[in-house]
Amino acid sequence: MSKMTLRHADETDDHAVGELLIRAFDTQNSNKMPGVVSSPERYADLRNRAQKRKDATVLVGEIDGTLAGTMTLYRWGAPGNEAWLQGAAGLRYLAIEPRFAGKGLSTLFITEAKKPAVDWRASAICLRVRSGATGVQRLYSLHGWERDPRGDLDLLPEIHLDGFTLPL
Repeated sequence: MSKMTLRHADETDDHAVGELLIRAFDTQNSNKMPGVVSSPERYADLRNRAQKRKDATVLVGEIDGTLAGTMTLYRWGAPGNEAWLQGAAGLRYLAIEPRFAGKGLSTLFITEAKKPAVDWRASAICLRVRSGATGVQRLYSLHGWERDPRGDLDLLPEIHLDGFTLPL
């Protein structure tokens, strides 16, 4: 496999990134959390990439010209930032195309997220992970993220999210 290159997303990426997010999240849910079903509102949010690019830094990763992954990082105070710590950036919508899963690509995005957050002088980066997604939670923990129950979000019966922070 060739090396993944990261770049800022633009309007020509919007449709493909939205569909990648849906495939990646639906694949993960069906394999590991079959009781979780995405709503039409969730799909609309995942496809609304133009708004995400307006409000945040959206990165895409490509391998040999093929979209392999994406992530979105929000500054403190930006619309869409769900960070619960004062001055923190918010990491959301990190997803890898299912056929590239398990190849370490998430690590590249996690590492890259620190750069703009440090430039913004963010106090931390906050994110939420579905409860029960132990593999994803373990990945973040291996990269220095700490479990932070202050960020938990209970949207049951649809979903419960566990908060994590990376102090900067």
